[in-house]
Amino acid sequence: MQDSARCSARVDECTYDLQGTSFRLLQKEICRLTGIDLRLYKENQVKRLLESARRRYNAESFGQLLERLDDDPGLLHRFKGRLSINVSEFFRDAPRFEYLRSEVLPELLRDNARPRVWSAGCSVGCEPYSLAMLLAEEGVLEQATVIGSDIDEEAVKRAYRALYWESEVRSVAPELRGKYLIHERRPPEDDMPEPLRRRSDGSLEGLYRVREDIKRAVTFRVEDLFNCSYDRNFDLIVCRNVTIYFTEDAKRELHREICSSLRPGGFLFVGGTEIIFQAEELGLDNPAPFFYRRRA
Repeated sequence: MQDSARCSARVDECTYDLQGTSFRLLQKEICRLTGIDLRLYKENQVKRLLESARRRYNAESFGQLLERLDDDPGLLHRFKGRLSINVSEFFRDAPRFEYLRSEVLPELLRDNARPRVWSAGCSVGCEPYSLAMLLAEEGVLEQATVIGSDIDEEAVKRAYRALYWESEVRSVAPELRGKYLIHERRPPEDDMPEPLRRRSDGSLEGLYRVREDIKRAVTFRVEDLFNCSYDRNFDLIVCRNVTIYFTEDAKRELHREICSSLRPGGFLFVGGTEIIFQAEELGLDNPAPFFYRRRA
């Protein structure tokens, strides 16, 4: 606490507006508290998040924000969740998942009936569970390896619980929802996901639990993509809406690691605003928007 207080004073005495030395000190202290290196993120994005957090937590200065984060583990957990920007739902951008189902998976399964799939930056688990449903439809889920990873420990804990609000499952096709999701009666209060979600009339949204065999098929890990050992020979890696917050140098580093984790012929599925400009250099073809294939 004393070290944090000294840094708080140095942050405050430099400036209140996140420039120069004070910003670098703040980045350093937040990395110490959360393990997240903000230097890898776009500066303007980081500054907006920090200013929003300062106002949200009623801190008069960024130095005071540091002190509160250091004193309150619960506040620190919530702050870390805001930095990792966990927004997710099942089959997000349904047309792209349809292309994955109809074009990509059949090609992958012709080469390997025991596919290895990784959802990198999976947030609360909607994406890897969506992938598991598609593999179940192909009849290969029991032979498949499905991994979901995220830097946010609280998000991964929620993924393990596999309980979701109706707005998070709205893009699940009715036939899949009926097969793989269970409409829950109100669970115990300590099992309900936060934050609570309400309909326009003020009532709580309904809740759905992922069927047990789908839940068991996915392995979750707490993992920082910039500080982890990358597995190899994945048939499919899904990394969507993750790199949009990073600097160009950080994106290049991340894409190199991810592409080296694909087997020859494997696919990378990215977000709608994410383009890999060095695809040729990385040995990638671009057979369709948002999909890259490592050359055999």
